Amino acid sequence: MDIDKPISLRPRFEHSTALSKVSLKERLEEIKSKYGSTYRFNQSDDHIWIHFKKADEKLFTPHLHLEIIEDFKGSTKIKGLYSPNSSYWTLFMFFHFLLATLFLALGIIAYSKYVLDDPIEQYMYSMIGIAVVWVGLYVFARVNRRKGLPQAKTLELIFLEWVEG
Repeated sequence: MDIDKPISLRPRFEHSTALSKVSLKERLEEIKSKYGSTYRFNQSDDHIWIHFKKADEKLFTPHLHLEIIEDFKGSTKIKGLYSPNSSYWTLFMFFHFLLATLFLALGIIAYSKYVLDDPIEQYMYSMIGIAVVWVGLYVFARVNRRKGLPQAKTLELIFLEWVEG
């Protein structure tokens, strides 16, 4: 897993192992007892979330979501997703959709004004401003993702210890 190279804000990965679901869940209990004082573990059926304790969380702190999928061939595939706090991610996406809606609305108004030979400069400047804010949001997310990489790597080490022993 090379989590510091992809351009995506929420890197995904897949890992195959010869261990069964049952043995992975047994090993997870060992990992929970070893790291339970430093990390929070949530489990629902075949989904596992590994979080940092609330005291250690920052704006950029990632969590790791894992899904165990047993293959009919006897091997097990684990799908993983590094993601920021769900509340922050939802707010971040809300701002993106709000900016996209404003951009489209201003574009429609600017086109209507253009067809009517009315001045459109204020709409065009507003659209440029929205585009700049949009790029700023992306840069902000990339910077926070980079700040969270050391914590993501510690989550990766816990994952590898769990899967590979």
